[in-house]
Amino acid sequence: MSNTHFRTCHLCETMCGIAVEYEGDQILSIKGDVYDVLSRGNICPKATGLQDVHTDPDRLRKPIKKINGEWLEISWKDAFQEVGSRLAEIQRRDGMNAVASYEGRSTAHNLGCLLMVDPLRRFMGTENIYTASTVDQQPHNFVWYFMLGHQFMATIPNLDRTDYYLMLGTNPKVTNGAQMATGANTYKKLQAIRKRGGKVLLIDPRRNETAPYCDEHHFIKPATDALLLIGLIKTVFAKGLATPGRLKNHITGWEKIEPAISEFDLEEIANATGIGAADIERIAIEFASAKSAICYGRTGLSMQEFGGLCNWLMQVLNVVTGNMDEPGGMMFPKTAIDTFSVLESVKGNYGRYHSRVSGRPEFADELPVSVLAEEIMTPGKGQIKGLIAIAGNPALAMPNGKLLEEALDQLEFMVSIDPYLNETSRHADIILPAVGPFEKSHYDLFYHTYDTINWAKYSPALFKPEAPGYTDYEIIAEVLRQVVVKRASNPLKKLFAQSLGWLLLKTITPELILDLGLRFGPYGKGLNPFKEGLSLKKLKENPHGVFISKLQRSLPEGLFTKDKKLHLAPEILLSDLPRLKQRWLSGEPEKPSEFDLLIVSRNTNRTLGWMHNSLRLVKGKETCTLLIHPDDASRRKIIDNTYVTVSSVTGSIEVLVKISDVMMPGVVSMPHLWGHTRPGTRLSVANAHPGASMNDITNEKVMDELTGNAVVNGVPVKVEASKDARVGDTTPAHENETIEEFIA
Repeated sequence: MSNTHFRTCHLCETMCGIAVEYEGDQILSIKGDVYDVLSRGNICPKATGLQDVHTDPDRLRKPIKKINGEWLEISWKDAFQEVGSRLAEIQRRDGMNAVASYEGRSTAHNLGCLLMVDPLRRFMGTENIYTASTVDQQPHNFVWYFMLGHQFMATIPNLDRTDYYLMLGTNPKVTNGAQMATGANTYKKLQAIRKRGGKVLLIDPRRNETAPYCDEHHFIKPATDALLLIGLIKTVFAKGLATPGRLKNHITGWEKIEPAISEFDLEEIANATGIGAADIERIAIEFASAKSAICYGRTGLSMQEFGGLCNWLMQVLNVVTGNMDEPGGMMFPKTAIDTFSVLESVKGNYGRYHSRVSGRPEFADELPVSVLAEEIMTPGKGQIKGLIAIAGNPALAMPNGKLLEEALDQLEFMVSIDPYLNETSRHADIILPAVGPFEKSHYDLFYHTYDTINWAKYSPALFKPEAPGYTDYEIIAEVLRQVVVKRASNPLKKLFAQSLGWLLLKTITPELILDLGLRFGPYGKGLNPFKEGLSLKKLKENPHGVFISKLQRSLPEGLFTKDKKLHLAPEILLSDLPRLKQRWLSGEPEKPSEFDLLIVSRNTNRTLGWMHNSLRLVKGKETCTLLIHPDDASRRKIIDNTYVTVSSVTGSIEVLVKISDVMMPGVVSMPHLWGHTRPGTRLSVANAHPGASMNDITNEKVMDELTGNAVVNGVPVKVEASKDARVGDTTPAHENETIEEFIA
């Protein structure tokens, strides 16, 4: 007889509720949970792939060690002891910074990893901390820190109440929204805006899958979004439409905005962006005149040359039109667990130290991941010789992944905490795999900061793992204990380290932390058994989640700045404007180059970087394809559905080409996080559809100078027909079908 387990899908920010039908230890199906308080039954195809991860024979269940080039299983005890000894030895001999840590994006979707991030950073004592954030979203955090006082104080579009929605560099039909609409099927919310008389606009170099649900789509040249935003803000002030609204007495720097952008000419902006001056003026007037309006952008704004300026100017436009912290504008969730106030360390900081080789400043205790390879490969004091890699695959996820792989092979010791032998973990000495997704509990500790409603939900483990089986929390805690104990120079420190490990592993469980966080959070019941309020027990009694409220106004009280003011014009952001003007409006013609096209990334709703080993998600025709405009293809004598060579200053890749007028002329596009062509992995399904890695042609030396974020979008490339003229399958690939089409 089958049973149903209710859970939150942890694969992306959308947090869809799923209903898992199972019998014994077998999963029968995964569907949307129609009673989930957030998603109401909506899911995307990726959620169904969790069943494949659970049963995947390629997923590691026990530690493996590389011995004479061959991977062999070892005991957990031996694995932990060797990891602790090797890392401690490196730090004792070469200093704390000689060991680095890398945390992949899926860390943010993993309760155990998240709870151990702060202890890991504190007790490893290294400044060499790297995460996937500096590839995709760091500019958001950077701007929130300098404007609002906290790097995780996410601005959330209040879609359900807005009248005008302007999107830049995003594709919610495929991504399901990220910060703009947790709960899947965002396009339905776009349709609702239009049905109630509102307007939806999309600005993107590709007429992507969201465009049919918009009133207007405008092509824009990659990396010029900041110029467009300046044009909009300039028009708002010029037409006398600027207003601080309710926050008038709580904003500093208002008087600096108009003078700072005065030297930017609207006609020059139009020429650089490809969007006419009349359209820019019209959009600005419509935006400022709407009863409520939102300007929103996601990774398309972040993963480019001026990511910091883009995200700042986007918020400036929302503020100067009176749409910050207002219904129908940008708002802020109030999370059930107040991690912001409890952990002052996560608030943010900047420039307290710099990377050893190229002098890049830290932000929020992280260095740009683009400098990781040079920090490993450059000899000298402070050289990285050991690495802890957690829940990530930077060989495919970071710029110039092949260079990083060369660097990883030069490490003295590397441990990877990952369930797969993949393109990155294959360079490790030992791999420690955590239990599967249904063998541990889940709570979205981080992504509740992106909530479009205030709510909470806990998902217990469904299955018991094969003994002994360790969660990510337990693995990181034990590694940390082993390192600190073996690194300790006297018996007292050893005793402290042993005690710390005992507390983490035996007493302070994730469930205890969750319960305390809920009880003493803004909606909690504390220790009063008679008080109504949140606790872990209440969430367990409500497997579909607990709805708390719609988003409410929270400023100025909710600001984390010392003066409780919204800082509209931080000097560090103002000072980057001359770089933007010099890049695009200097009056100097661009020098001819063989790299005459610009490449941008795109998503598909079947895939994520760590879900390519699910047969149901990668089956069918190849979806890792390059899109090119017909005019660009014709000039290069490129034939549809053949393979082309895409080259940059860093390297070249081969990819199947599709000719389509959805692309802006001069721009090409391909999916990010493919490239399963490296030998020595255990990814049997993924290697049947290897694709190509876009990060084999991105440049680790080029980043947003302001924030240190990698540049993935707007990289100059050339595209040529491959010499062997291979032809792909002519059957159309449905890379972004609906869940109904996918199931059918």
